[in-house]
Amino acid sequence: MSSQQARLNDNQIRHVLSVMSQVDSVLSTIERLADSSESPFAREMSDLTADERKAIHDLVAQLRSRMTKVLAVLAIPSTPKDMSARWSIESALHVADVSFSDLGGRRLEGYGDLDPETAELVAKLSVELRRITEEGIFMLRKRSQTPS
Repeated sequence: MSSQQARLNDNQIRHVLSVMSQVDSVLSTIERLADSSESPFAREMSDLTADERKAIHDLVAQLRSRMTKVLAVLAIPSTPKDMSARWSIESALHVADVSFSDLGGRRLEGYGDLDPETAELVAKLSVELRRITEEGIFMLRKRSQTPS
């Protein structure tokens, strides 16, 4: 072992991995902001030039590359890929489904009276959003059951 090689205990290793994971999450947010999907729910306006977007993506790639090298220098293995993207997306869609179910009239009545027409409209819209979400869940399940 060289005098430059780090000796980290398990807790320190977990901390370094946690920091790297948190920064990677921030980098994903930066990528999303640079690409600006024009979501009607995004608070940020798309005000980067094409050159700036490319520079941001290059910066993110450089940071991720260097973070990987830091793990290697510290002799810390990268986080294993032990989860399925399919499963994670399905789980996220279930969360969206539960959230959409909270749109129903009874939930809104907790914030004040609702006339019956509005309550019915909101309930129908909630059902529509849940149906679309469930279609995504079923699509993922169908594909996971189809042999490759």
